[in-house]
Amino acid sequence: FTRPPHPSGQSKTGGQRGLINKRVRRMTDKMVTAQRGKSSFADRDYFILSNDVKFLRNLFLQAIRGEEAEGTRRGKDRREDTLEGIQSIPSEVRDLFKISLLYEAEPTDKNFKAMHTRVLQMNAADIKTSARLFLEMLQHANLVERNHRVRRWRDYKRGDISVKSSSSQTLQDTFKDLMQNKGMTKEQIRDALLRQNTELVFTAHPTQAARRSILTKQSELSRLLEKHDCSSLLTPTQKTELLTQIQAALLGIWQTNPVRRHKPTPEDEARYGLSVVEETLWNAVPEHYRVIDDALKQIGAAPLPMDVQLITLGSWMGGDRDGNPYVTSSLTRRVVYLSQWRAATLYWAEVGTLLWDLSIAGVPNAEVCEEIARIYGHQNTKRDATGQVMKKSSSMTAMNFDFYRPQLESEEVYRQVLTHIRDRLAATVRRAAALSSDLPAPEDSLAPYTQTNELATDLLRIYKSLHECGDGILAEGRLKDLLVRVHTFGLSLTRLDIRQESTRHTDAIDAVTSHLGLGSYRTWNEQTKVQWLTNELHSKRPLIPKKFPCNQEVQEVLDVFKMIAEIGSEPFGAYVISMATSASDVLAVRLLQKEAGIEEHLRVVPLFETKADLENCPACMDLLLNNSWYKANLSSPPQVPNVGWQPHQEVMLGYSDSAKDAGRLASVWCLHQAQEALVELSKKHQIKLNLFHGRGGSVGRGGGPQYLATLSQPAGSVQGWMRVTVQGEVIDHYFGLSSIASHTMERYTTSVLMATLDPPSSPSEDFRGLMGRLSENSCDKYRSVVYEDPEFVEYFRAATPDFELKGLNLGSRPSKRKQGGIESLRAIPWMFAWT
Repeated sequence: FTRPPHPSGQSKTGGQRGLINKRVRRMTDKMVTAQRGKSSFADRDYFILSNDVKFLRNLFLQAIRGEEAEGTRRGKDRREDTLEGIQSIPSEVRDLFKISLLYEAEPTDKNFKAMHTRVLQMNAADIKTSARLFLEMLQHANLVERNHRVRRWRDYKRGDISVKSSSSQTLQDTFKDLMQNKGMTKEQIRDALLRQNTELVFTAHPTQAARRSILTKQSELSRLLEKHDCSSLLTPTQKTELLTQIQAALLGIWQTNPVRRHKPTPEDEARYGLSVVEETLWNAVPEHYRVIDDALKQIGAAPLPMDVQLITLGSWMGGDRDGNPYVTSSLTRRVVYLSQWRAATLYWAEVGTLLWDLSIAGVPNAEVCEEIARIYGHQNTKRDATGQVMKKSSSMTAMNFDFYRPQLESEEVYRQVLTHIRDRLAATVRRAAALSSDLPAPEDSLAPYTQTNELATDLLRIYKSLHECGDGILAEGRLKDLLVRVHTFGLSLTRLDIRQESTRHTDAIDAVTSHLGLGSYRTWNEQTKVQWLTNELHSKRPLIPKKFPCNQEVQEVLDVFKMIAEIGSEPFGAYVISMATSASDVLAVRLLQKEAGIEEHLRVVPLFETKADLENCPACMDLLLNNSWYKANLSSPPQVPNVGWQPHQEVMLGYSDSAKDAGRLASVWCLHQAQEALVELSKKHQIKLNLFHGRGGSVGRGGGPQYLATLSQPAGSVQGWMRVTVQGEVIDHYFGLSSIASHTMERYTTSVLMATLDPPSSPSEDFRGLMGRLSENSCDKYRSVVYEDPEFVEYFRAATPDFELKGLNLGSRPSKRKQGGIESLRAIPWMFAWT
């Protein structure tokens, strides 16, 4: 291509480029000098972040220039802040970068217009290269900011009160506030924690736009930046090696294509969700519980028991079939066993490490002796004259390749038990690996673990023995962490929710009634539906024939329930009904579970999404809870063993769809009123209410600071329990690093505790009246534009990147539930188009 002329009409000479470089350095030095003279919190943060960004940028530019990292430190080359010497970058892009540095140092209209003029003179290829380059540097700034958030949080925990944030509190702050300002006792705080649970539900959509290959390298880069913060403890050689590693990570990201060439499958999305658990939460969860126990110790309270579940994990990845034809019953089955495979592999490795820790020679308690006797096939374990457990029988087959000798020492009793546990975990791995690939389960001499309590019981037996025999300090380390993991992650890492649209269940029931000659279920009124469904739930005879002729869509709905019955309920969480509108929607799912032979029904969660459905949800739930069969068959969720709440009802609230339907203001106020009404309804029926918040990342989809969002919930709506989605776009933001994940979990724990023990007051009548008028007026205006103006669709498609977003390989789910206009467009691409 031919280079466009310089704005002045002359091409730049080498001397002119050198002049720009000098101006950039002079302005940068001037800005840094000015920043050093300031002392406010924001200025100090800005100065630190600015230096970090430049540090990372210099290493990046040196890396693509092919220079060693030590060049920056030893002053070998002063080109580090420019693109000079990088022949792979076109000259026009290098010129734009120089002007951008001027704007960074002096953000004036003149410098901005200079950038604009330069872009107008560039061809498409150069603009693409520039966009990629600046995007890369913006990502550097994001990584630096994330690292600084961790740095500030640790500084505050070390006692630096200058970095206090109103959007989060430490556990120590929360306990202090509750005791000193709210009159709570340490016993009340601990008892509230025992009954508390926050379940974080990972969803695939909207899918994380960045490739997992990029995210993995960025996580490694973040870990290297944390290490660089402590570089004063490193030797010169170690520092040079660290800088080289940072350069390698930066160059690896730059050389990796950031755009997916193929659309991810639902299984790809599930693997990404599991990778977050494996790589960050696996270590962050035990750390979180240690922080809680330490905070309780500081106020004189006892630590929490190991089976408490303040944090649990759910997932929609591989279970959310609403509008996604690629999520089938067979795929969900594979995802369940994939999760069990990964969980068993992690437990197997942890037990292998424990084998080295617990090389204790001594007499265990009676329970461990009985377990050894059972393992060896003896009725009683024989002891020698010294009281030591005698050597195991030769029939014991164990995987002992970790040890220097093939046989375990006879007195190392805990190793003998742990070896048996590890062998069962190996059998669990083999079984889950085969089933996740649609292969038959292999025959094994040892039974694999199929229930979480089996593994927990085996490990707890060792924990109790260590304490009873005077070796309790050994139980409080790695073994306790493993028990915490077992109670948090179970045998599947996450509990998989099943989500399906309400009309799919209506179609299935309609096919059944039509086949049996009972008429069209779809045409019945709500009262008739509820009465018929209740009668069938009471009935002991089967309703659906074994050879039931139906179309493919109905068969898929039935196959999902059969799959749940075959696998069992433990790996699953809730059955969520999207676009729920009535009590019959919930009863229909309970009937389909009964007909499939599911012994322990999944709890059924109606999801109310539109403004009309949110306004109607209290009446819908009142009708449901007045149903004698339904209320008699409510039960506490299995995630929290300490709560003892009977009965229990969960309701999900949709933030994205209600905002798309009625506008942001009307949506927020409607959600608030719906929660208040549901709280009153739970009091009327004397049930425990759990609200499931379908929040996204952006403000338009219910996003915002987690701590403040929880505290803003209506009084009584957070009763020690909260369920909230963590959607694909923000998973890495909140859980990309173990340190970030720990901070995130602490925010959730403190906010739920505060909202439970010190709920906000109700709004005044004046406030309600004003919000009601604002809500209605804004909704009418919003709908008049979006749904009633005939020119809006054309404007929407011209003014937003809606068409381009549909072409990106962001997620496995289609952007529309069905063909149509704005009303058929899913809420997520609608929000993304504007933001």
